[in-house]
Parts: sequence; structure tokens; C-alpha cells
Amino acid sequence: MGAVEYKGVKIELLGHACFRVEGGGVVIYLDPYQVAEERRDGDIIVCSHDHFDHCSPEDIKKVAKPDAAIVAAKNCAAKVKGLATHLVLLSPGEEVEVKGVKIEAVPAYNVNKPYHPRGYGGIGVVITVAGVRIYHAGDTDFIPEMKELKDIDVALLPVSGTYVMTAEEAAEAAKAIRPKLAIPMHYGAIVGSRRDAEKFAELLKGVCEVKILL
Repeated sequence: MGAVEYKGVKIELLGHACFRVEGGGVVIYLDPYQVAEERRDGDIIVCSHDHFDHCSPEDIKKVAKPDAAIVAAKNCAAKVKGLATHLVLLSPGEEVEVKGVKIEAVPAYNVNKPYHPRGYGGIGVVITVAGVRIYHAGDTDFIPEMKELKDIDVALLPVSGTYVMTAEEAAEAAKAIRPKLAIPMHYGAIVGSRRDAEKFAELLKGVCEVKILL
């Protein structure tokens, strides 16, 4: 899988919506799923919602240090209980600082499909690590709240359609968010393919930098 470095922060796509972010002496895993090997280097594990491909206890165990903190949507409570001594459950609009990393929970939901209704409580997150603001959208459509996101350096956006935004919708979301760098995700494992990522990149030519990591 591919990786990119942005202002000293390394962002690696491990597959689907799973990223490893390293910066400021901290390693963060976002939505670990289908992790190939045991790494056990994660200081912070973030889960955006309780679906199996975003909150996987098996994969959390593969990546978490013994003293790792888990920050997750409240609907993940039953799945992550007992996996970490430091557990923080968030609803949209809440935030926490863990190990020097600020984590803000923002809305994530579907507007034209039933899989992630607004009341379900899934989240996206904005993490600030080593001064870099990274937005992981979770499973979502292009929602009005995205227009309120400020100063996003890197946006990690789903592009597969079916359960989340299509490539076209994700490109519109990127235009609203205005990140310096956009990275497509949520394709290649369950639904969607690299073609969706390529379409996303094509639509954002001249708008922002896009890196396809998978």
C-alpha cells in the first residue's frame, strides 16, 4: 500500500478506510481493518463507527500498543470495551486531546441511502497531529456540515459509492472542504475500485493535489 508525507507527517493507506498516521512521535490508526501483519505500534486507535470494516477488534489488537488509547464513536462501545485502558467515546460535535493529538468528532451520515442514518451516531474525525489537520470522513455522503470544516490540510474521503459518496460526490465534497491534499479511500476491499479513485483525481485537477495510495 502507498504512503505520502505532508509537512513531516506520514500518512499510509493500509486498505479500504484504514490509515496509519505518524507524526510528532505518535502513531495513529484510523479504522483499522484487514491489517496484514501484527504491528502493535499504535498509540491511538480511532474507529468512526461500529460496522465490521471500520471497528474490528481483531485488527485493533494487531495494531495497538499495550498502553494505546481508543477513541471511537459511541456506537462502538460494545465492540471496543476491554481493548484499552484508555477509552474515549465521542458523538458528533465532541472533541478530546489524547497524547498530544486533538481529535474532533464531526457528523458523518447518508442523505440518499439507508446504511448510515444521521441518528446512528457514526462520526468523521479531524485529527491535529504535529500541526497538521487531517480529516477522515468515515462512512458518509456529501453533507452540509462539510462546508463548515476549517483549515483542513489533508482530507481522506470515501469514493466507492453504494454505502458512501460516489467519486463525483466526493469531488464536490473536496471542493467544499478545500484541503491542500485529498486522498481517496473506501474502495478495493468491499465495493469500488481504483477506477473510482482515478475518477476522483480527474475531477479535482486544478482544484487541489490528489494522491492515490492504493
